[in-house]
Amino acid sequence: MLRRSGRRIRVEAGETASDALVAEGYPIDVKCADGLCGVCKCGLLAGEVEHRDFVLSERQRADSIILCQSRAAAENGVIEIDL
Repeated sequence: MLRRSGRRIRVEAGETASDALVAEGYPIDVKCADGLCGVCKCGLLAGEVEHRDFVLSERQRADSIILCQSRAAAENGVIEIDL
């Protein structure tokens, strides 16, 4: 589940955060969709993330997320992002 400006957007199993956001009308730019390029990087405000990208350093993972691959660490977890 993603939260932005108080709005919750559910991310289904097998769906990426970027796909869920695009379906809700948010213009997310995705180039590789493999977590390699970093084009879909956005700010992370809260929540535990399972980082599945190959771009962010450990330091960057504290406050950023790659939307095409990473997700909430726990099932039914909520992360808050800053687009």
